[in-house]
Amino acid sequence: MNARSIAAAALTLVAVALVVVEVISWPQSARGPAVTTGTRCSLRVGAVDDADRAAGLREGDELLLPQMDVPSRTVLVYHFSPTQAGHAGDVIGLVVQRGGRQLVIPYRLRHTDSTARFVAQLGFKLFLLVLGIFVLWRGRDRASLMLGIWCLGVAVALPDDWWGALGLGARQAGSALSAALWTYSPFMLYLVVESIATGVSRRAVLVARTLMFLFVAPAIIVSTLNATAQAQTGCAAVDLSPWMVNAAFVGSQLVIIGFFAVSYLRTTGLARQRVRWIFWAFLISRFGVLLNLFNRLAVHPIQLSGVEWLTVMIFPLGCAYAILRHRIIDVNFVLNRTLIYTILTTLVVGIFVLLENVLNAVAVSRGVGLTVEIVVALALGLSFNALHKRVEGALERTLFRSKFEAAVALQQLTDEAAYTESPAALLRRVTAEIPRAMGAAGAAVYERRDEGYHLVADAGLGTLPPSVDVDDLAFVRLRTRLSQVDLGDVTSALGSDGIAFALAVRGQLVGALVCGRRTNGESYAPDEIKMLRDVAHELGAELYAIRARERAELLLGLTSGTIDLATARERLASMGASFSEV
Repeated sequence: MNARSIAAAALTLVAVALVVVEVISWPQSARGPAVTTGTRCSLRVGAVDDADRAAGLREGDELLLPQMDVPSRTVLVYHFSPTQAGHAGDVIGLVVQRGGRQLVIPYRLRHTDSTARFVAQLGFKLFLLVLGIFVLWRGRDRASLMLGIWCLGVAVALPDDWWGALGLGARQAGSALSAALWTYSPFMLYLVVESIATGVSRRAVLVARTLMFLFVAPAIIVSTLNATAQAQTGCAAVDLSPWMVNAAFVGSQLVIIGFFAVSYLRTTGLARQRVRWIFWAFLISRFGVLLNLFNRLAVHPIQLSGVEWLTVMIFPLGCAYAILRHRIIDVNFVLNRTLIYTILTTLVVGIFVLLENVLNAVAVSRGVGLTVEIVVALALGLSFNALHKRVEGALERTLFRSKFEAAVALQQLTDEAAYTESPAALLRRVTAEIPRAMGAAGAAVYERRDEGYHLVADAGLGTLPPSVDVDDLAFVRLRTRLSQVDLGDVTSALGSDGIAFALAVRGQLVGALVCGRRTNGESYAPDEIKMLRDVAHELGAELYAIRARERAELLLGLTSGTIDLATARERLASMGASFSEV
């Protein structure tokens, strides 16, 4: 087990355990009155509802933290993230300074969240938790690692976190952890963007990292260090201006947006098509966050917390789409028929069981007899198979139709290659049908001649050189692996937009099939690469056989006297063979 697997296991266990604790704690969790930052040793009461007003609180009241006990302070001080650190039903004492009077107001903590709100927030957490675990375990690059850590942290801290069922010390620790995860998340989000971004200089990266650290640090100090100090002693450890802290946090978001925008504008062609989904999803996801942060700076803030959490989800959704369609983040995952149909069957069975229970419940409530219940169950059972086939057919047409058609076309090309006698005809067909089947920009074929590899067929890839040195890195890799090479991973005269597949015979590289990127920016799935590798293997074998037959016929003609030496040399040159090969 490597270091990444160990880290993924540890992070997964901790995140899942924390979310489970939160879910268990939800029924007993409560938040205090809405408060805003005051001085080092006080808070101010924000907007009050009818229950707060009935308890005696007024908007603008100053809460004197040193005069309160630790449980009361703990409920109030972690207000920078939506933390519920109180135990529902407890009564805390709020020491209020109102004008020239100091009041002690008993305040009963109430569990006010509806079940619908809880379900929505739990769905948010579970989505991010599943995505984070998925990219941590199946990812293979730095971007997937950063995205996984970011998702797990946000899943624990947002939209709300519930610690009410725990003891006082555990509630303080959970609230401090949630505040830290929320306020440090922009830096981790920047690292995700940095890992995806291209076309940005090393100096720009260092400047952006420095700015992110400087902008995020004040928020971490205030929301975690100062809040914990206020819970313990009543006063913050470091006196920082709330306006400056909020402005710095806004600045951190603008740095990420600016960095990603510069990278996106400097990216061109297929690379931009691949990253655009994540870019626009990221911009939209920052909408709610920036509104929330700008509201903190405004005189009359608009409360848009629901919009904020909804827009935050858009970025991981865009990442999930990019992973599945464009492989912009290196995640080892294949969306295959077995997986889809397993999920489909599970969902259909679940829906039918639920529907059967609902219909039976309705039947019982209306006093319908046993015969009707049996008829309902039989009708559902008989219609299950028909519905399953209809949904399966729709999925086949929607998700796998193009892949199925491509597989058929490539298999037909492979089968008929053995019966093609002209190398020119075979090369024309290969370079025409592969791009059409795979949606690629084009295809080309190189063959080994003398001390290099020469272009013998090209369709759609007009920028390829007519010949490539024998020790070009792409061909060195092909000779080493006899498989395929992503041209984006090597420095080669073939460029970087495509995949080269080995044409090998008896363990020797005789050429290469170059397949361009897809015109829509999608990456090739592993099973599609395997299909192209099989085509390349068959193409190499057939070209070698045709060339061998032509050389044998030429040698026979030369020895029988029907062909003179000059003609033999000319024909050998056109076939890419030297006279010494005869």
